Amino acid sequence: MRRRTFQRWVAPVAAAGLFGVALIVGDDWPDWILVNESPSVPPGLYFRTRATAERGALVAIAQPAAARSYLKHLGMPHDVLLLKRVAAVEGDRVCAGFGIVRTPGRRVRTLDRDRQGAALPVWRDCRRLARDELFLLGDTPGSFDSRYFGPVLRGEAVGVYREVLTW
Repeated sequence: MRRRTFQRWVAPVAAAGLFGVALIVGDDWPDWILVNESPSVPPGLYFRTRATAERGALVAIAQPAAARSYLKHLGMPHDVLLLKRVAAVEGDRVCAGFGIVRTPGRRVRTLDRDRQGAALPVWRDCRRLARDELFLLGDTPGSFDSRYFGPVLRGEAVGVYREVLTW
C-alpha cells in the first residue's frame, strides 16, 4: 500500500520540481517543456515526446499566419506556441461551413465572435487534407484552432506533447 502511494506521487512531484527549476530559469525554458495557460486543453505542464503527430496527439505549433492578427489583438505575444489536438491528418476529409466543422469522429460548432465580442477569423472549405497537413482542434468549444485558421503544415508542429501536471 505504501509503495503504491509513493509511486503515485513520484511523477507529479518530479514535474513540480522541474517546473520550479524552469521558473528560476525564466524565459530560457528548455524546448521540451511547455506550460499551457490556454483553456483549449487543460492548463498545465506538458513534456515533448518522440511520438509522431497522429490523430489524437497534442501538438505545439507556432502561431499560423492566418491567426496572428487575431492573437495580437488579444495581446498574445507572437512567440507563444499554441497547443492543440490533431483532429485530422493526410487523406482525412475536413468540411467547414454553416457554423459547423466536420472531421473524422468530430463535429464542432464555430462562433462568429469570441467572449469579448471580437470577430473571429473565418475558414470555409471542404476537402481532403494533403500529405503534409494537419487539422487541429482544442478540447473546448471556445478553442481558437483550425476551425478559424484552417489546416497547418505538419512541418510547423514543434513537437508532440503529453500532459504531465495540470491545474
